[in-house]
Amino acid sequence: MSKSMNSSTGPVSRTFCGLPVSALDWNAALAHAEELALAKGHPKTIAFLDDAQLLGALLGFSRGKILKRHMFLPVGGAFQHILMKFFHRRPAFDARFSPDSFIPALLTYFAEPCRVGLIGDDKSRTELLCTHFARHTPWHDFVAIPSDANLSGRLDLVIVDATDPHVYEHIVGGLRGADIGLVVLAGRGLRRFSKTPPVSSGLQSSVSKPSFA
Repeated sequence: MSKSMNSSTGPVSRTFCGLPVSALDWNAALAHAEELALAKGHPKTIAFLDDAQLLGALLGFSRGKILKRHMFLPVGGAFQHILMKFFHRRPAFDARFSPDSFIPALLTYFAEPCRVGLIGDDKSRTELLCTHFARHTPWHDFVAIPSDANLSGRLDLVIVDATDPHVYEHIVGGLRGADIGLVVLAGRGLRRFSKTPPVSSGLQSSVSKPSFA
């Protein structure tokens, strides 16, 4: 995504420190994410721009090229605010997002049942997240995906919950070319949901067993 991309009401994103950052408000961001999830072709990726991600991009860390392939939702932060004010001479982004607020909102926003995959660097945490989101939005089909799986079949949305940067890059690389609508990179942002206690057996029915090789 780039600065030139537009929606019917205005630009989808604008370039900030070399990265494509969403210029959308909450409602428009949810609508745009749903549109991406239902699209065919190579998966699109949404991530969250916090001060750590921004600093890494500016310093040219190894993930810089990968970062520029994503569209970022601004999290906010003191460093981001200073850069906007003193270097870009522009106001800070109006909307603020975080993984633990945007992802549940997106799952609720989807009008139709979707197949949602969760993949991460900790199998038990991934399974707990599946259980949590199945209770939150039981009309979707959730599946916990092993980090080394060969994906097969359609996934409307894949949520990546990885805190180890090496595993993170391996997972993201493995998703390219798969039949996925949208990939959302949550980083460490879903940790509080992984403490969810087990739900009843009736609610667990919306958590599928993985069918990946």
